[in-house]
Amino acid sequence: MATKSEATEISQQELAILSLNQAFQTYVRQMPQDSKRAAQPEIAKFVRWIGAERMIDSIIPSEIGEYNEIFGAKTATRDATERLSTVKLFLTFLKKKEHIKVNLAQHLRLRKSRTSGKAIVLENPTRSVRLTLSGYNEMTKQLATLQEERVHLVEDIQRAAADGDVRENAPLEAAREAQGMTIGKIMELEATLKVAVILDHKGQDDTRVHIGSKIELTEITTDKTVKYQLVEPNEANPLASKISIVSPVGSAILGHKLGDEVKVKTPRGEQVYKISKTS
Repeated sequence: MATKSEATEISQQELAILSLNQAFQTYVRQMPQDSKRAAQPEIAKFVRWIGAERMIDSIIPSEIGEYNEIFGAKTATRDATERLSTVKLFLTFLKKKEHIKVNLAQHLRLRKSRTSGKAIVLENPTRSVRLTLSGYNEMTKQLATLQEERVHLVEDIQRAAADGDVRENAPLEAAREAQGMTIGKIMELEATLKVAVILDHKGQDDTRVHIGSKIELTEITTDKTVKYQLVEPNEANPLASKISIVSPVGSAILGHKLGDEVKVKTPRGEQVYKISKTS
């Protein structure tokens, strides 16, 4: 039988390899029921934006700052502050429980006016989100699907509420949680599409890596090649070979030219890639 110290060591090892989605589920389970319903959709939005399968120890401060700029600074209202505070509490929880070593919560904040302690000033009120045409179309289709799903969930809630005591009604609670998640996704997509600008590569230097570029990288030590498209975090989808400009690889190659060799810090250590193709 494992000793207390051994159990603690095992527990810490498990925490170290949690994905962001697993950490999210752990956090939600310990939340009071009355605050869970309001907080869950906003935290779920943050998890999807960063990447649900990302290991929590791979998240970097610049990603938190980018999230703050996109979803907080451009809508600097009391409601936006409260929603960001929900995510900040989640990040604080991760640090407190030693899931992460860096205090990421400190990078999630809204700037206040110098002339008024209560007023909040937009960091960049005209900031847009740059999307590829395919990314914009995918988000539009996803929004339409979610809006249909919301209608069906309302019907599910009505049926579940009619089936018995709402205080002990598991189907009703599940439907409400699903509704909250769906509404959170809808709000996220609507906010993104509202300020979206479709990328136009006309006149740009095709030999240099920029947002929207399709690139092929060759790993120097193994001669293996990988293909990516570089996009903003909102559009990132590793399964579709779309990587974020704030990811380790994306941030390393952004701005470089065809033929350049770049060093990238990865979980496997420092890797050197050559930009073999770009368009």
